[in-house]
Amino acid sequence: MDLVEVDRIRKKITDTAFLERIFTPREREECLRRAKPEECLAARWAAKEAVAKALGVGIGQFLAFKDVEVIIGKGKAPQVHIRGPYSEYPMRVALSLTHTRTTAAAVVMIYPDD
Repeated sequence: MDLVEVDRIRKKITDTAFLERIFTPREREECLRRAKPEECLAARWAAKEAVAKALGVGIGQFLAFKDVEVIIGKGKAPQVHIRGPYSEYPMRVALSLTHTRTTAAAVVMIYPDD
């Protein structure tokens, strides 16, 4: 699980370098077209952190922010796509996102894919 203050993202939303370093092109496209893109981006940031925590690695040496992509899938449910070294592991990732005007949250569960 991870929580992110929406204001933290709101303050950086015009910083193109920041957005490109943290979010994939598809994530930026999906979020920046919304009425409140900062809430969408904050939820994705929380999801990236929650995935890293569930994998037990954190963001940094073994997993980059853009190795975890959160997109809207069929039925409008969020889906996680993992790239990089962890993409080779057979796993299913369950994700739940929520946000208010001030806080975004993500809960992640990882299951072996058998």
